[in-house]
Amino acid sequence: MKTLVYEIGVIDKQGNKHPVDFKEGLNVVTGRSSTGKSALIEIFDYCFGSGENTIPKGVITTNAAIYYVALSVNQQDMVIARDPDIATKAFFRRVGSFISEDIVRDYFNSTYFRPLDEFKKHLRDFFLDIDDVDESLAARANRRFNAKAATPSIRSFSSFMLQHQNLVANKHALFYRFDEKEKRDQAVDHTKIFLGLVDQKYFHLSQEKERLGTDVRRLERQKETNKRTSESYKKNVGPVLSQLYALMGFKDEPISLEKVLRHPQDTKDQLDGIIVPEKINHNSDTATQYYSQLKQARNQKTAELRKLQRQAVSIKKHIQEEKRFVDNIKTFSSPEHVYISASVCPFCHTEKDTLRESAEKLQQAITKVSGNLAQARPMKAKFESSLVDVQRSTEVISRELTALNQQITEIEKTEKKLTEQKSLYESILMQKAKLFILLDTLNMADDVELENQIKELNKQLAGINRDLKKYDVQKGLENASAKVNRYMAEIGSHFEFEASYKPINLRFSFETFDLYHLSQENEKIYLRSMGSGANWLYCHVTLFLSLHKYFAELGNKCAIPSILFLDQPTQVYFPNFNRDNSETFEEQKSQEAEQRKTLNVDKNIDEDIKAVENLFSQLSIYCNELEQKNGFSPQIIVTDHADNLTLSNGESFESLVNGNRWRTRGLIYPTGE
Repeated sequence: MKTLVYEIGVIDKQGNKHPVDFKEGLNVVTGRSSTGKSALIEIFDYCFGSGENTIPKGVITTNAAIYYVALSVNQQDMVIARDPDIATKAFFRRVGSFISEDIVRDYFNSTYFRPLDEFKKHLRDFFLDIDDVDESLAARANRRFNAKAATPSIRSFSSFMLQHQNLVANKHALFYRFDEKEKRDQAVDHTKIFLGLVDQKYFHLSQEKERLGTDVRRLERQKETNKRTSESYKKNVGPVLSQLYALMGFKDEPISLEKVLRHPQDTKDQLDGIIVPEKINHNSDTATQYYSQLKQARNQKTAELRKLQRQAVSIKKHIQEEKRFVDNIKTFSSPEHVYISASVCPFCHTEKDTLRESAEKLQQAITKVSGNLAQARPMKAKFESSLVDVQRSTEVISRELTALNQQITEIEKTEKKLTEQKSLYESILMQKAKLFILLDTLNMADDVELENQIKELNKQLAGINRDLKKYDVQKGLENASAKVNRYMAEIGSHFEFEASYKPINLRFSFETFDLYHLSQENEKIYLRSMGSGANWLYCHVTLFLSLHKYFAELGNKCAIPSILFLDQPTQVYFPNFNRDNSETFEEQKSQEAEQRKTLNVDKNIDEDIKAVENLFSQLSIYCNELEQKNGFSPQIIVTDHADNLTLSNGESFESLVNGNRWRTRGLIYPTGE
């Protein structure tokens, strides 16, 4: 997802703003130790919904009143922020166009703060349109309160965006937050969603496949055993028994339904002594009351059915309207050119540009409006989820209504026979015989009905399987892994891996999230088994550049933001720079060189500088190439000590720093450190 960070900053307790500006492509924040460079990645993470404030304690945390990030998601500008004193809430404010000067203390009005969970869901909607990710309704039923599976969170995006100082060259870990199994499993499981391999319909189809498959297996078992379950008895025996008692005029049940179902054969003998002409109560209104209750129940079920049908029609209409809206938006385009002639005074022949300037402003406004319309948040997935729920409820009510109609029809037939001079006892005997047949054995017609039901369900399952086959998630993940592997071979060839790992042949899998080097002898050498901090660094950088190249290629199909933070990647070359207090990088290099002589370190510092220059050169080349290919580049933000480097592609290092050099100051100035 095309995402751009405009600004990361702090509002201190005196109301002063301390912003850090960023541009598209590669950005470098350079400076000495303890100036707040590493705090930038933590501020971003905190504002992006982290439940834990990991901003390093010190001058920044002591003085900060608000942490904020201004960013754009597919040309929709917004500001997100956190107040460290209100850890359970987060700030969200969408703006037409971000203007840095607007960010002052009063900008962060309390009305824009919302509970953290609600904030994360709201922000997620700008990246994903998905409401239900359960593939199994049975699994949902086993959860407490029948809860839905956890939907994708913006927190999973952090694993693909953030490479902290202790992670960027780590040999034991690749991804942020993967040390917690639950978070790792969620990120891995949701990757198929992030990559656009599945959508909301996929999960609804999976649920239906499971539900129909369960029904088929149940009916197959019922067919094989040819026996009714207790629920089937209640459904078939209960209404017949109730009508029999009503015809006899019994106020109370002589034998309960539960006893009938528990001992069906014994019940037949008892009923033979109960269902006799002498015990018919001709003056009883039980039959009338029973008939009235059935009709009342039928009216209620009919009303429920009509209501559900109206809801289904309304939801379908909303889905159609949204589709029509989206289709119309796709055809909407703003004018590319404005053709306006200058106005000329007829007397002095002086040209006026006022009309041209107004026309250009109008064109800019039209372009902005069309962009906002095109990025309207979709609701289709939520409507589809509601429609599926309504359709399932409709099926249940329809079956209940059919059963009630059958019972009412039976009573009306009996009353008609009575008006035709038929004996009441004759009707009772027929109802008794019907009950006894049910108790004795299953009607062979039941097997025919079961066969028809199974055939119809299998037909529906075949259609669902055809639809699911179109997704082919397994093949999609394999293809994605193959592309990333090709990109790693290309990108990794430009880094100085040790000779034993050349040519570098890194392999990554979106199914396992493992990374290894496949040697020429087909031996898998995992990151933890590769020596040298430089190798670990290059593995991290190569993998994440390749991932973001693939994400950029997917465009809007990919939900993962096109942002990558690399915090202190050159520490493997200059481990002593964590005590960098020099006012210039050149001075710090000289100190490092002297220290190496004292410690008898053979490696020349100039060699390490060349390696560092190559690292930044490759980052710059990477961003420029993707900009030319895709029209935009992932935004890479590097915080480091390195400075005044010479890049091989001729790009000025100063343009990458863009004023973010902290040698005599820090994020909060003065640093006081």
